[in-house]
Amino acid sequence: MKKLLAISLLALIASCDGKDSESTETKNILENLTYSVDTVIVDAGDDFFVIPYGLGRTGFTQDKGRLVFFENDPLKLTQVDLNELKLISKTEFQKEGPNGIGPYISDFQIGPNDELAIQSYVSYAKFNIAGEITENLKVVPEGIDSELANDYQKLYQRAVYDFQKNQIYTQPYREGNAEKELFIIVPQSKKVTSLPIPEMKSVSDFSRTYLTKSGENTMINFFGVSDFIEKENGFVLISAAPMSGFYRLDPAKDSVEFIDIQHQTVPNEWNITVMKEYNDEATFQEDSRKVYKQLNYMAIKWDETREMYLRLGLKTYFGESREDPSTFEVYLFAYDEDFNVLGETKIEGIEAVPSGYFWKDGKLWSSVNVADELGFAVFTFDF
Repeated sequence: MKKLLAISLLALIASCDGKDSESTETKNILENLTYSVDTVIVDAGDDFFVIPYGLGRTGFTQDKGRLVFFENDPLKLTQVDLNELKLISKTEFQKEGPNGIGPYISDFQIGPNDELAIQSYVSYAKFNIAGEITENLKVVPEGIDSELANDYQKLYQRAVYDFQKNQIYTQPYREGNAEKELFIIVPQSKKVTSLPIPEMKSVSDFSRTYLTKSGENTMINFFGVSDFIEKENGFVLISAAPMSGFYRLDPAKDSVEFIDIQHQTVPNEWNITVMKEYNDEATFQEDSRKVYKQLNYMAIKWDETREMYLRLGLKTYFGESREDPSTFEVYLFAYDEDFNVLGETKIEGIEAVPSGYFWKDGKLWSSVNVADELGFAVFTFDF
């Protein structure tokens, strides 16, 4: 009788342990991911789109109803209705003069009242939708190293403007092993707040240049990894390709924290090394291949329809020679509002990198050229 009682108790304990294990086991919501792809074409009416090299930088209204981009020659602000799939308007902007942007736009953001913060290699300013400058953002901030403060390219090359807070977030370029920082610049007062973001050193750790000479000509060869600074769901998210973790800035507090995301099926950071200097092109190309075939994490985007964050990842495998095509592996990750991992998977069947992609209504839109017309491949993910 005592033996039977002991066996029954052990069975009960084992049963409870099993239920606890099942309840705490993390479910991968992307494990059985399926998707379909539709191609849509934007109606340009009597006009046509001048985008020989793709869309370039893009912006969106808050509801993702309008896509905004610039045609370059001549420079025109182009607006597309993504719900009706038709061209709304084109507005010519000036490259030179009192409202001049410069020859090329490097980045821009669109604000809630159709204001634009436009950055080029020579200027940084706010514009109205008619192409008129309303505020100069290219300020020389006070209280920092004077050489950096006066070096526009190094100070503002990774900048995002916050229309609600009227301030700029930027990662100034620092050579060598200098500490990585996030600057918060208030243009009106020229005040700067500096926040350390040491993990972003991974960008420079895996970026290299190599010079080759042919007669009097010098060619610059480069490989590097991407970093991202995005405003999503009320936060500024600062991430880099070599790591799953990222920094989150709360604009209400001007405080930054590192969030260490831990996936289960893929590496969370790179475990490779590359040379600091190169004596021959073959070794340089070998390290380049090594970097791009790692899982390169991409920007984190908020999906308001599912109330979760979505993120792509990419592995690139170069061909044996420059003439051989590259192959790719594309991954999808999902996180909840606190950045707990909800799902992770390799997307089977995608053989090309999504071009100029963005998320709208829970779907991935990738720009495509359809018989010289602007089109989008729209991926509908079911999970």
